[in-house]
Amino acid sequence: MRQEPGPEKGQGGFAAVDALVAVTLLSSSLALSLTAAEIGARASRTAGETRDAELVLRGRLEDTAGRAGVWSGRVQGLSWRVEARRSDDAVFERAGPCVRIASATSTRSGRTYRLTTVDTCLSEADG
Repeated sequence: MRQEPGPEKGQGGFAAVDALVAVTLLSSSLALSLTAAEIGARASRTAGETRDAELVLRGRLEDTAGRAGVWSGRVQGLSWRVEARRSDDAVFERAGPCVRIASATSTRSGRTYRLTTVDTCLSEADG
């Protein structure tokens, strides 16, 4: 008796189970890859927004250097505000130390970014 090539009797369903396992593994891998790509894209957007906020805030601090006061505006999807207040020491008549706080809030994500520095400022009347 001659034997035909192919699966032996009783192993007919084995190929279907293998295919099902392979499809399950591939779909799980695809789902995990898409999740990782979404997380990476979100992290990239956040990093870009943080970079933009820092550049805007540093520029605004530089533009208002040496003066006491409050400035605000909107640029690049950010609402920004710079506040510079002198200390109340009577020792300093025209110029003295002041704390400068710059903040920006993203109109897209709602995140708030802040930079704080100490500077020498003219009084608001002299500025």
